[in-house]
Order: sequence, then structure tokens, then C-alpha cells
Amino acid sequence: MSLKSKLPSQLLTLSNRIPQLVFRDFITGLPPEITLLILRYLDGRQLVLCCQVSKAWNRLISNIGGLWRSLAQQAGASVDYYDKEYFSAEKCPQLNLKESNGPVLAKLHKSLYLQTLKTLRGLSTGAVLNLHPYIDKGQWRITAVKYHNGTVVTGCDDHTVQSWSVPDGAPLSSVSTHSVCCLTIRGNHLYTASFNANAESWDIVTGRHLRTFCGHTSAVLAIDVTADETFMVTGSVDRTAKLWDLRPPNAVLLRTLNSIHEDWVFQVKFLHSSTDVLSFLTCDSSLCNLWQTNLDGDVIASHHVNSDGSSKFTSFFHFQEDTQVMFACQWEEWSKSSWISKYEVHHTKCSIEKNFHVQIPLEAVKAYILGAGQRFAVIMCSISRKDFHVFDLQTKNIVSRITTPDFCMLTRNGSTVTLCDTRWLDGFIFEDLREDRPLFAACVGQNTVLLGTWASKVRQLKQVQYDSEV
Repeated sequence: MSLKSKLPSQLLTLSNRIPQLVFRDFITGLPPEITLLILRYLDGRQLVLCCQVSKAWNRLISNIGGLWRSLAQQAGASVDYYDKEYFSAEKCPQLNLKESNGPVLAKLHKSLYLQTLKTLRGLSTGAVLNLHPYIDKGQWRITAVKYHNGTVVTGCDDHTVQSWSVPDGAPLSSVSTHSVCCLTIRGNHLYTASFNANAESWDIVTGRHLRTFCGHTSAVLAIDVTADETFMVTGSVDRTAKLWDLRPPNAVLLRTLNSIHEDWVFQVKFLHSSTDVLSFLTCDSSLCNLWQTNLDGDVIASHHVNSDGSSKFTSFFHFQEDTQVMFACQWEEWSKSSWISKYEVHHTKCSIEKNFHVQIPLEAVKAYILGAGQRFAVIMCSISRKDFHVFDLQTKNIVSRITTPDFCMLTRNGSTVTLCDTRWLDGFIFEDLREDRPLFAACVGQNTVLLGTWASKVRQLKQVQYDSEV
């Protein structure tokens, strides 16, 4: 007779029940609403680990659609795009994408979350990148690099501005110019800022020289032209900015703005303006000034913001699509810390308001902002000049790092390093991460441009067919 049979019946019942009580799966046994509340205390990485506990947990956790949608959005995926792409109102009229739809959307959103983490990790490890020499000018120093309409454009000490195809680097066109510190392109016209204190314009198609703009007394570091090519603004080492009227028959200097800047004017930018008022920004290491003038160059209003405390501005970036938003990086020498700030520019009331100002979590790194989107910003380490950092504008953290094999030639106006296709900064759409849409182009050494491209088309998320489930 066994030992169990000798026990009183109560103890026998208890001994049979204890294993069931000890190993009870409390997650699957709870009501779904309570389970969801518990799981929301976990982050995405912890939830992925929980999916490996058992098939039951994996099935339960993977089917919580609203939870994975939130996690995918927090990670940096363009969730709204995929919801519209895979579940249009015509295809799935029953779905309300603003609510949790359980397993209907869970598979897609979980895949989005995992693919976003994989892509950010791949940027750090180099698994999703190709970094290779792109242009070699031999003995000639490259002084400006710009991305324009799918091509890379360079200015060089051999007094040429050339465009190159992506990603193979074949030369497409060449214009004989002067020395080039900075350049911009409008339509078929090239505008260059020069170390010889002049700005000039050229016809890209014919290579013909159009105009020379004389007036600065030192190197011209920055240049911008309105979309309709009627006005131009330049900034210089001589601590002035100049407003030019490009309307025919002759280009004339309208106004020299020399009353505000006490350091090199290294960035300028036109804002959207009304028919009779021009709005533009001029920036140096201590302040950024918003100007409003009439079409004759007379100043109507002016407003500036200073750098914070003892820090200095290292760089500025203005949204190409929304010039009312500006980002800046600042460096504080005594604390060896960098800061990133976002500003809202209100040209209608001539004001600049700070939206946020946060310390970048990098020790003793002088940061320089290269570009920003709705979700991410890219900053460069101007001390080592080999690192690009992806900064999450929502979480205020560094989420990835790109390390280049050589030192980038960083200039104060940033013209030797440029981001290329920046749509991913608004949130990842993985089908757009293709080899012909490079991340950046940067001058390394003195005469070589390094091109960073996606290693291959990042794996597309397989379209999930939910028609039978809806």
C-alpha cells in the first residue's frame, strides 16, 4: 500500500491540489481587461520575453492590438501610414484604428515594433548600412556637400561645382565657379557663397555665369534664396547679413544688417512671407534673429533669442517643409555638456518661442545638429567627428549611433556634412529605406566624400490579410 493511501483523505486531496495551485497560470486565468492593465506596466522588450514563456502567453500577448500599436508608435514606426496602407476605410470599414481591435491589428503592430528595434540596432552595428568612399577629388579639397533632387552636389577648391549620381557616384554635370563655402540651388540656378567675400549665381544647364554679388568684406558663410528667386540673404565672417533684390534687370543690395551680430553669421534662412513682407532668420553663435522687412529692405520688426547662459550655439536646422520650426544645438564649455532646443518661429507676430530645451545624454560631446523630423533628430559629435547619433525627440534619448570609418570635416556652417533623404526622421516606413535613398554624405579627410546608404532594401513587412477575420 502506497504512502498516499495511508494519509487522511483531507491531506490526500490537498496534496493533489497543491501542484495545480503552485503552477497556476494567473495571466491567462484573469479577465482580459485585468490582464491588459497588468501588461501595460511592462515595456516592449519585457513583453517580447513574456511571449517566450509559453504558447498560451504568446497567443494572448501577441493579440493585444492596442498595446502593440502604442509600443510601435513609441519606438518610432510610422503607425498611421501602415494603418492607412493595410487597412483603408474601403477595405476594412469595420475597423476603428483609434481603438483596440484585438488580433485584427496586433500582428501588424507587433511586426512594426520589432522591425523598428531591429533597424535602430542595425544602424549602431552597421548591419543595415553601407559606408563607402563615394567621391575622390585627388589633391583638391572639397569645401561644400549638398543633397539635391536625388543627387549629391559638391563644391571644390578646383573652382567647380559638380553633381554626382547616387549610389554609384558617376559625374553628371559640372559648373566652373570660384571658391565655394556654401551653395544652394533654385530651379536651374546655382547660388554660391565664397571665401573671397562674394556670392555668385550660375546657370546649371549651360554653366554660364550670371551675376556677382559684392559687398561683404570677408568670407561669405551662408546663403539662401526665396523659392521664386526674387530675394537673397547672405551671412558672413564680417558679422553682417545682407539682403539682396534679385529682380531684373539688375540685382541690387537692399540692406546691410550690421547692428545685431557680434560673431560670424554662419546660417541664414527665409521663412514663408506675405506678398509685401519678407521674413528671414540670421544666426551666429550667441543669438538667432528674426527679421521682417518690406520689399525695399526697410526693417519693419526684429526679434532675437540668445543662447542659454554661458553656452554657445553650435548649429541650427530649419524644417524644409515647415520653416516655422527651428532646432538648435548648444555647447556649454565649463560643464562640457550639449543641449538641443526646439523653437517655434511666429513670423506673423515676429517672435521666437522656445518649445523645449533638454540636455543631450552624451558626456563631454560637443553636438552639432544635422537634421530633424517629427520623430528623430540626427546630431554629429564635433569632437571625435566620427559619430552620428539618432536622438528621439519624444523620449529625449539617444536611440542609435552611426560610426564612420574616417573623420568628417565639420565646418561651422556645416556645409561639408549633409543628410540626404530624411523622410525616415518622421517615423520609419520600411519600404522607403532603399539603397538609392542615402542617409548622409560627408567630406572625410580633405578630398573624399563618404556616402552612407541603406545596405539593401530593409525587409518589407508582409501585408497581413485580415479580410476573412473582419
